[in-house]
Amino acid sequence: MRSLFIAALILMDIFVLAAMQKPEGDGFIQGIVQSGNTPIPGATVTATHAVTGEKLVTSTDLRGQYQIKLPGVGAYIVEASMAAFAPAIKETDIKDVSSTARLDFDLMLLSRSPQTSSGRPDTLGFRGRGAQALPARETASEASAQQASGDVTEQLNSADLPVAGTADAPTESVAVLGNTAETTFGNNFDFDRERIQRIIDERFGGFPPQEAQANAPALIGPGGRGGGGPRGGGGGRGGGGFFAIGGRGGFNVNRPRGNISYTGGDSALDAAPYSLTGQPAVKPAYNQNRLSASIGGPFKIPKLVSLTNTNYIFTYNATRLRSPYDAFSTVPTLAERRGDFSQTLIRSGAGAGDPVRIFDPGTHVPFPDNRLPRIDPAAASLLAFIPEPNLPGDVQNFHYLTAVTNKSDDINVRLNHTFGESGFGQGTPAGGGFGRRGGGGARRRRQGPQPTNLNFGLQYRNSENRLTNPFPGVGGRNTTNGFNTTIGLVHSFGTITDNLRVNYNINRTASTNLYAFQQGIAGAAGITGVSRSAFDWGIPNLGFTNFTGLNDIRPSTRRDRTVQIQNGFIWSRGRHALRWGGDFRWIQSNLQTDQNARGSFTFTGARTAAVNQGLSPVEGTGYDFADFLLGLPQLTSIQYGGGKYYFRGTSWDLFVQDDWRVRGNLTFNLGLRYEYVSPVRELNNRMVNLDVAPGFTAVVPAFPGQAGLFTGIFPVGLLQPDRNNFAPRVGIAWRVTNRSILRAGYGVNYNTGAYGSLAQQLAFQPPFSVTQTNINSGLQPLTLQNGFPTLPPETVTNNFGVNRDYRIGYVQIWNLDVQREFRSANLTLNLDYTGTKGTHLDVIEAPNRTATGLRIPGVQPFNWETSEANSTAHSGTIRVRRRLQRGIQMGGSYTFSKSIDNASSIGGAGGTVAQNAFDLAAERGLSNFDQSHRLNVDYIWELPFGRERRFLANVPYLAGVLAGWQWSGTWNLASGLPFTARVLGSFTDVNRGTNGTLRANATGISPDLADPSVAQWFNTAAFVVPLAGQFGDVGRNTLRGPSASVFGMALSKIMPFADGRSIELRAQASNIFNTPQFRSIDTNLNSSSFGRVTSAGSMRKIQLTARFRF
Repeated sequence: MRSLFIAALILMDIFVLAAMQKPEGDGFIQGIVQSGNTPIPGATVTATHAVTGEKLVTSTDLRGQYQIKLPGVGAYIVEASMAAFAPAIKETDIKDVSSTARLDFDLMLLSRSPQTSSGRPDTLGFRGRGAQALPARETASEASAQQASGDVTEQLNSADLPVAGTADAPTESVAVLGNTAETTFGNNFDFDRERIQRIIDERFGGFPPQEAQANAPALIGPGGRGGGGPRGGGGGRGGGGFFAIGGRGGFNVNRPRGNISYTGGDSALDAAPYSLTGQPAVKPAYNQNRLSASIGGPFKIPKLVSLTNTNYIFTYNATRLRSPYDAFSTVPTLAERRGDFSQTLIRSGAGAGDPVRIFDPGTHVPFPDNRLPRIDPAAASLLAFIPEPNLPGDVQNFHYLTAVTNKSDDINVRLNHTFGESGFGQGTPAGGGFGRRGGGGARRRRQGPQPTNLNFGLQYRNSENRLTNPFPGVGGRNTTNGFNTTIGLVHSFGTITDNLRVNYNINRTASTNLYAFQQGIAGAAGITGVSRSAFDWGIPNLGFTNFTGLNDIRPSTRRDRTVQIQNGFIWSRGRHALRWGGDFRWIQSNLQTDQNARGSFTFTGARTAAVNQGLSPVEGTGYDFADFLLGLPQLTSIQYGGGKYYFRGTSWDLFVQDDWRVRGNLTFNLGLRYEYVSPVRELNNRMVNLDVAPGFTAVVPAFPGQAGLFTGIFPVGLLQPDRNNFAPRVGIAWRVTNRSILRAGYGVNYNTGAYGSLAQQLAFQPPFSVTQTNINSGLQPLTLQNGFPTLPPETVTNNFGVNRDYRIGYVQIWNLDVQREFRSANLTLNLDYTGTKGTHLDVIEAPNRTATGLRIPGVQPFNWETSEANSTAHSGTIRVRRRLQRGIQMGGSYTFSKSIDNASSIGGAGGTVAQNAFDLAAERGLSNFDQSHRLNVDYIWELPFGRERRFLANVPYLAGVLAGWQWSGTWNLASGLPFTARVLGSFTDVNRGTNGTLRANATGISPDLADPSVAQWFNTAAFVVPLAGQFGDVGRNTLRGPSASVFGMALSKIMPFADGRSIELRAQASNIFNTPQFRSIDTNLNSSSFGRVTSAGSMRKIQLTARFRF
């Protein structure tokens, strides 16, 4: 799988705000509450007089605006809060009763859902908490560049710890940060905005948003950021109740609230795909439709039931998408399909430009005029699935442009009941301990019995996606059906709050290709030794050196079931807020699939190459497609059988945390978490590991609970449990001066989801599955029809093993952030440093090989996974934010970073096998996700038209049309990702049972070009193929891929009506200047497209949104 070209950038837009008109002679605090560019209606704003303790509470209207009328002068502490967001605190000093102070708040989501991708096998539902991409591709200070707040006093008392698995957090409250999720660069213009809107909709339905519940500190352990109380949103500070939406906006809380929105896109609005070959590209017809509707409020049936303490919310989301699919491939010419190679030239390497030379495998004599006199029947049968070229030339000569259909439906029903007192407008605290001046006054209200909150949620999701391939005759379908049920109970025992949640989740996924249960293509082609099950029917996998390979979809069905019980407590006492608790998860995953049921055949040209005196093929001769037409692969592999597998696993954790407010300007956050994850087992013990002798001199299969020949008895899960997973966390927030804050911290995160993918690979092994990896030889000649011969019974054919002492990887993260406010310029400056160190990261080796062949007699090639890799990463970020002034708000961040590792699969690298299993030091290089430079800029401009604006203030008709519009946008610039020059199809490498592990040799010529182009991105003369039997001397990731520069813009307006209703209109464009976004380059020395750009991202896309709130 290709390494991901991903930048951790989430673009949030829509923000309609206008200055509040102050009544004459009165003092006010006013402003807006937003998250990024999205206004937050219903947020609670509390102003507390610093001397008298008097509280003034209001909530924001549909535009996110608020206004508090002041009773007198003095210092006020103002807090903005809403469930599922990290609260923010600011101070202001009112010296004149008729003056107005403006305080704007920028709230951050407590968490983001990670969008990581990995080339490893799926994790069977055992996802755990940790992240595979241990060194962060970016710090949270980058990820929050769009949302950085503007006041250095915000969140002073929330020196939170890093949360395992948390994607990001507000820089105003976080000292140490976990690694951020990776998202497609420049294409997620609306990702967080939709999540924020969903939270707002839930709030209007009278609910604690799901994200607030899912990320309550008592549930996730150290690093929580408030919430979790009966109704006290935002960590139990005064006010902020889940249902306090009745303030200045004039809402009737007893009336159902809801919204309906539609977002649409169409090919008529979008630009045509970029053509890598220069040939005109024709857009396929497609459209994209997204519908969302929600309604919620008190549970009331007229004349029958009226339960003011019970609230409901019903949400329905639907997508009907036809999205463009654009792929270029290199396929054989019409003459080559007939076996005529008389015009075929060597396309790369030392002999580039010379005619290819192909030899008869039986006589080793050149074919006359490079024409084949015969074509194998099996090859002729499979040739029909390789398309003919539709573009001129012999490189990237096939273009497949189509529209892919995807649809999904999501139904969510939630009920929430409060026992003891009404849930409307009350701000019962959750034991926060973060509030200033005695906990924000919240504790003074803890008198009498506290209410108990019971909530229930049920979600159903269905999706159906078409699976597409660069070849039209290959594809399939994926369907997913899932249910998720949650029951939660929150109860207070005096000053202690208990939060108990039980979750049950079931998910069924099925994938199939176009031919399963329809047509047995491999059998019809005469290929023997493959699966005959109709479930596995499809096209065999064909791999080439010079051409795009043929790879069909692997059928599978999987049902995952998870039961999770979480319980956490919060106890506020004096200057301490103690949190402790834990959770337990029981996981089962039932899987039916066959990893390689129809067989894989690798053609390199070795079978039509000239031979030396030792009858070994000579590099630079032969041709891969000639091998195919003759039906003569160099390498074959297969894996099928075993039926359905039943995987089981458990995990649990305990945590304790203390938020200690030492004094008004200094807070410590101290915590310890312990996590245990059991190695995954198979219900019927049908998993097999390898027991290895010292130095890999011998290998035998090892079974659950049985003694191995070399290392003793193996556990039931075949791996020794890792019980040493203690994760300490320390954070500090110190307000050095009134305008400066320093934050620092240290934390540890474990990759507790590692066992799932290992279990899947340890399954499907002999004797429970048919597995072979065969290398052509004189004693064992391979053909397409007979690529899987009968082997001696003592042959070890297992293709995967794991070090039985495998350890769960972990990352240490340390962070230092200095924030300074320049009030005269209305600016905030942040300087941030983040460092990470990953330990026990995964390395995939192929130890059963020498320089020219296999190491252990009677043992076929196998991969071996260990946890001996490590990584380091350092990044520095500068962030500047100018708060809204005169209708303009701007911000930006620049990050310089470097990440180095010697791991195989870190950051979604796809499980690359180490070149030399006995020289892992040579694997150390730049991480696959390393990007040295990243620049993010965003802006908002309130267009100056309408009442109280610069233009058209006295032209009511035009003002009504033009007033209230906002123009917002982002600019994101990032340097390219690293790539490695490799040699696929090397005769010597394939003869050792591997393909693609060999790296190139450096010639001493710089690979950099002054003016790189699509046809040649780097200087291909910088690399040559190593001599036979030698490893390449080029390091990992020494090439830089294309950089990215993406502009996004949006134009939006909210039109409010009476009684809280409004209509929002929005038009947004990603990549608005239609700049080509090159994604990947070909770094295979033996490829016909070596040095070329092989893929490009989307061109300009436009979406239109309409939303009605009622």
